[in-house]
Parts: sequence; C-alpha cells; structure tokens
Amino acid sequence: MPGSGSPLPDEARRANLALWDEWARIHEGTEFYDVEGFKAGRSSLWPLETEELGPYVTDGTTLLHLQCHFGLDTLSWARRGAEVVGVDFSGTAIALARRLADEVGLAGRATFIESDVYDAARHLGGRRFDIVFVSWGAIEWLPDLEVWARLCAAHLKPGGRFYMAELHPLAYCLDETTGPAELRLRYRYLPAPDHPVVDPIEGSYADPSADTTGHVSYSWSHSFAEVVGALLGAGLRLEFLHEAPFSVSPVFELMEKDEQRWWWLPDGSGGRRADVPFSYSLMAVMPDRAGAPAFAPASDEATETGAGAADASAARGPCTEDEE
Repeated sequence: MPGSGSPLPDEARRANLALWDEWARIHEGTEFYDVEGFKAGRSSLWPLETEELGPYVTDGTTLLHLQCHFGLDTLSWARRGAEVVGVDFSGTAIALARRLADEVGLAGRATFIESDVYDAARHLGGRRFDIVFVSWGAIEWLPDLEVWARLCAAHLKPGGRFYMAELHPLAYCLDETTGPAELRLRYRYLPAPDHPVVDPIEGSYADPSADTTGHVSYSWSHSFAEVVGALLGAGLRLEFLHEAPFSVSPVFELMEKDEQRWWWLPDGSGGRRADVPFSYSLMAVMPDRAGAPAFAPASDEATETGAGAADASAARGPCTEDEE
C-alpha cells in the first residue's frame, strides 16, 4: 500500500506490482513452481534452506516470510509445523496463496497479508516471530535496505533468527552474453538507491517464453557491505554468511540443472565451475538480554542430510572457527 513514507517510488511500485500480478498468474502453471507436485506433498524449499534453517523450525515455531510471492515456501514451512505469516504486495499472488492454503489444509496455521514490505508493520502490529525468512530474488526490488532491516529486526523475538537465501551480488553484475570461459563484469555492483535499473521484461525466470509485453521492472543493486551493514545496524548479530556456485534459476542460458534443481555454470570441459558464486545465505540473530541467542536448533537429528545438504556444504568450503 503506497503512502506511509515508503522509500519505494510510486512509478516503480506501480510497474513492479503490475509485473508481479502478471507473473503470479503465469507462475501457477509453470514447471518451475510445480504447484500440482506441491499439492501432492512436495516441499518447495531448497536443500540449502532446509539444511541451514530447518533445524530451527519445529511444531509451533512462528515464522514471518517477507515477499512471499504466492506462498509455496511459506506453506512448505507450515507443513514442517510452523505457524506462518506471508507478506506480499501482489493481490493476485496473495489470493492464490490463500486458495492453496485452503486446498492443502494449512489455512489454520498460515496467514497471508497483502502489503508493500515497507508498510508491513502497519499490518503486523507489534507481533514478533521466532524466524524472519527472506529468499531468492527479493531484495533487488527494494531501494532502501536500512528500512527493510529495521522492519526485520522489529518483528523478531529476542533470540529469534533472521535467515536469507539470495542470488549473489556478483551474479547480478556479470555479462550474460559471454561464455563460461570469459566471464566479465557488465552491471553495477555498488548500490545506487536513486538510480534504479529499469528493464523491459520478456517472460519470467520461471517461464522465459511467457508473454509479458508492455511490462518493465525497477530494481536496485545491493552489495554485501550494504546487506550486512543494514542488518548489523538494525541490531542483529551475524551468525554466518555462506556463498555457493549454484543458483535457483539460470543466470546464463547455458547453465545446467542438477538433480537437486540447482543451476550450475559448465566449465567447458564436461564439468561444472565451482569458482564463481551465484548464491549466498546468511543467518543473523536478535540477541536476548544476555547477548546470546535463546532459540536453538531442536536437535542434531533435525538437520537434513543426504545429497542436497552435502552438496551445499561442500560448495561453501571449510567452516570458519565460528561455525565449528
């Protein structure tokens, strides 16, 4: 909802809202989202998310999902026992999320709110959550991360955890017209909140062939320094920051998908490039009064094992001292 001092310019909001309303209609029927598989019981969560955040989600965990699109990930956390609230500014997406919650029997533990993320506090009141969750292609639509980070912090309980899995800032800078052997920078890395990138849209990340004639997007670049600085400035304490050489969607047309749905850049010799980051994840904690997290994992057994988790851990490399 516009008007309450949102840093999102009206023109950008109108264009992006029209685009995301259209994408919500398109995405329901795509293989990328596999709604029918979700209805049949498939989780939409990625192995990275279930490995890193899954141990903190148990029966009754409260979770706020910002920019939730039409709620598949939100509802997947609800299936794991969480009491979830999803927020998105697209009325089309929120209507679909509510319908899906009813269809799969999760309406009793899932609430969906139609709201600009910058205006979410007005709808959430003073409610605080065990977890605030943000994922994949969310923050590029926001010009001001300090306001966003303060919102995230304001709705975390003491000891609560903020978790984000996102596309890597470097991936947004790469020239998508080059081959895997000659990557070069083409786009801005450092933030410029007053200078959005305005692009005509052809299709979507979930369906490149979809008709999106007439739509444009407004987006903003965000460096690691800006992301981490905003979260620390809001009072959160960084627990980890991991980088990985795969993505949830193809940044380059020639990227190849593995059995875990991750997209990799081929190395030109039949293998995969593991030296270029395409995604990252981070966790930060709202300290309790003693300065330590009060909300610990349920148990070691809750951590996902298997190929997906192992691949993600291997891609991140050795643990730091703080991680061990």
